[in-house]
Amino acid sequence: MPDLLVGAMICAVALGVGFLAGSAYRASDLRKAGEAIEELKVRCRDLSRALQEYKEIHARDSEIAALIPLIIRRLAERHPNDALPRVAVRLTKELFKTAQVVLAIAKKDGSFLVTEGVGIPPAWKGALSLSSRDGMIGDTMREKTLVLREEHVARWGHPELSDLERAGMVPDAVIPIVVEESVVAILAVAGSPGRMEQDRPYVSMLADLVANAFQISLAIEALERRAMTDPLTGLYNRAYLADRFLVELRRARNYGFPMSVVLFDIDRFKRINDRYGHPAGDAVLRKLASFLRERTRSTDAVVRYGGEEFAVLMSTADSDVAFEQADRIRGELEKTPFYVTDQAEPIRVTISGGVATYPQDGQTFTDLIAVADVRLYHAKENGRNRVSASRTVELPPS
Repeated sequence: MPDLLVGAMICAVALGVGFLAGSAYRASDLRKAGEAIEELKVRCRDLSRALQEYKEIHARDSEIAALIPLIIRRLAERHPNDALPRVAVRLTKELFKTAQVVLAIAKKDGSFLVTEGVGIPPAWKGALSLSSRDGMIGDTMREKTLVLREEHVARWGHPELSDLERAGMVPDAVIPIVVEESVVAILAVAGSPGRMEQDRPYVSMLADLVANAFQISLAIEALERRAMTDPLTGLYNRAYLADRFLVELRRARNYGFPMSVVLFDIDRFKRINDRYGHPAGDAVLRKLASFLRERTRSTDAVVRYGGEEFAVLMSTADSDVAFEQADRIRGELEKTPFYVTDQAEPIRVTISGGVATYPQDGQTFTDLIAVADVRLYHAKENGRNRVSASRTVELPPS
């Protein structure tokens, strides 16, 4: 009997241990299953995020692909140099959806001047000068390539600030605009909603397109300037005067302003050439050009009209003002000797002038030039070295 009891107890204990062991085994399986489910959930979340990022990148690529033809078309249009920065800034903001964009043009001293921007204080435009040596701008200038903030910080740790950052703008990227190996401008962007690293190819593409637009604009401007500039004196020529006259005429008509044209002619210029030689005559023309530039207003247009004849277009000047200015110039020139290389003695030069004023003397460029020309030769016939503004001129019927 005791043996049976002991055997029963042993069986009971064995059953209990087996039950507990089975329960522990099932709990372990459940834990492992739970851990596997949690790991699967994490992988699903990661996959979902990756899929979302892929969708965003794909959507971003599609959006940029749709914008590229517009950007190319806009930058391929003929833009004056002063309008191109505004176009470049707007396209940059539209392409990268940044809060701030700045475009700064390179100056002769090597620094940059902010000329256009969005999301910046208006006072910066045309006033904020940026050093080309410090911070991200310095890196951009040294490498002539796009510099991202993450790269800049990773390289320098706690880098020095650029003038742009000191002024209050912390750029995500600084983009050089390179024309013929020279950085002619920089674009700085800040407040980008995404990572600029992902948009690096598009940033580089935009920089190339803007650089091409700048290069074309500069080339066209140089050609136009050459076509409208007198090569000997550096003054504008007759073609420029005709175009400028139309601009000033519109202003005069819109605001009721007067406008005058003065024609000057060097007295006895042939004698100067005959006595001193043609190189000396050319030197006299150059010196007279500088003399006229220095003694006219910044708003006046001084041109070499042809030969030894010069013209000054005086905006907002009536007949009395134009005559006073012209006669003052004549009187000062009479007292100014021209020293010319290889000439032992100074050359004395005098001029005669004729004045014509809109609207009383004519309504067109041709009319005013005709009246000024008649009055110029009236001054010549009456002794030279004088200015005529009052001789009555009968214009032929138009």
